[in-house]
Amino acid sequence: MKDLLFSDNPVIISRVSALLGSEDIEFVVLGAHASLWGGGIGAIQSRVMVEQNKHTKAVRLIRESSIANDVDIEL
Repeated sequence: MKDLLFSDNPVIISRVSALLGSEDIEFVVLGAHASLWGGGIGAIQSRVMVEQNKHTKAVRLIRESSIANDVDIEL
């Protein structure tokens, strides 16, 4: 698995999850429960990870979507 992005915004995580799911890209969100308990202070961020061989496709999908300016993609 490879890091795709980090975010403390649950809406962004949800939109990225829907985008990846619509393209049958398997992913996992790590730290979601910790970031919710963090109170939105941004100290604890959720991490979206995808399979190594799907990372390039996932990055391309996000860049082509309307959320591209809202996330910092890990290359």
